[in-house]
Amino acid sequence: MQNFEQTNTLILAETGKRFLNNLIDTICFYFLIFLSAMLFDEVLGIVPEEGADWFVLYFILLYVVFHALFEYFFGKTPGKFLTKTKVVKRDGTRPTFWNILGRNTARLIPFDPISYLFSTRGWHDQVSNTYVVMDHSKI
Repeated sequence: MQNFEQTNTLILAETGKRFLNNLIDTICFYFLIFLSAMLFDEVLGIVPEEGADWFVLYFILLYVVFHALFEYFFGKTPGKFLTKTKVVKRDGTRPTFWNILGRNTARLIPFDPISYLFSTRGWHDQVSNTYVVMDHSKI
């Protein structure tokens, strides 16, 4: 990883910031799930029962879409906005739609959140060939 940091003048986000990103994003995601469950109940009259197959699929789809939309349009999720980090390709350019989709689908790999114990980049970073770096832009 040393060559990556020196060659591209991009600084990889520290593990603590990555953990904070995940924590903030998880809180935001569950708030979205809560709001959508209320919407299902109030507007459609559908109460998502615990373990309902359709709600599990909805949950998974929304999880991927939540992260993918933020990262595709802004290069960052709510957590990355707060920690001033962003997602890039190795050369520092913006990831393609396919990089982002692969990255966020790979988040579903079991034990992905603990993959940082074995590497400086998580499995979803490695699978999609993306990096989370410090964002020094004004926005």
